[in-house]
Amino acid sequence: MFIKINKTIIFLIIILWSKIISAQAFFDLSENKIKIETDFVGKEIIIFGILNDDEETIITIKGPERKAKIQKKERILGFWFNTKKITYDKIPSIFFIASSANIETILPTSTLIKEEIGFDYLLENKISQRNFISDISLESWEKNFVRIKKSKDLFKVYKIEKIENKLFQTRVFFPSDSIPGMYLVNVYQIKNNVILSKNEKYINFVKSGIGSKIYNFAHKNAAAYGLFTIIFAVLSGFLAAALFRRS
Repeated sequence: MFIKINKTIIFLIIILWSKIISAQAFFDLSENKIKIETDFVGKEIIIFGILNDDEETIITIKGPERKAKIQKKERILGFWFNTKKITYDKIPSIFFIASSANIETILPTSTLIKEEIGFDYLLENKISQRNFISDISLESWEKNFVRIKKSKDLFKVYKIEKIENKLFQTRVFFPSDSIPGMYLVNVYQIKNNVILSKNEKYINFVKSGIGSKIYNFAHKNAAAYGLFTIIFAVLSGFLAAALFRRS
C-alpha cells in the first residue's frame, strides 16, 4: 500500500509542476526527443496525466505524414503481377490510439471523422491516385491497408492505465523502423460525447551518427545520392565478378 501511495504522490508532483509551467498542460511525456542510431531497436515512451471526474480520455499518437500505397496482385498467364494500386495522401507513418472506453461510445462518428480518431476513419477522402475504375466499395482496400499496418505494429491500440482514479498512464512502443520527424501526441478530455479540451505535445525523432549524415545527404541531394548508389552497385558487381573469376 505504501508503494502505491508513494507512486501516486510522485506522479501528482510531476503533473502539478507541469501545470505550473503551462496552465493548459494536464499531461506530459517521459521523453520528447529520441535519437535513432545504427543500433536503434525501438523505444518505449510513457504518457501520463490527470484524470478528471466524469470525463473520458483519448490519446492519439501520429507520426510524420507520408504518401502510402497498397497494391493488389492478379494472376496473368501463370504469373503474379501488381495490377491494381491505390495511393493515399497524408497518412501518418505511425498511428497509436489509447482510450479510457470504446471510442465509438465516447464520441459521435462525425467527430471521430473530423478529428481522424480511429483506424476506420483515417482514410476518409485520402485517395490521391488509383489506376482502376470500379463501382465496388473501397472498404476492403481500406481494411487491408489497416491490417498491413497493424501487422507491422505501425498502427496499434493501447490501454490507458488508471492510478488511484486520479492519474492515468499509457506506455507506447515505437518500433525500430520509426522514421525521423515530429510525432504529434494529442490528449482529448471528453464529457457527454463532447470534446472539452484537446492538448498536444511533440516527440522529435532524430537521426544520429553516420546514419544521420547519410540520411540528410540523401534528402538534400537526391540526384547525387542516386548517382552514387548506381556507381557503388556497378563497382560492387565488378568486384564480385573479379573475385568469382579468381576463385
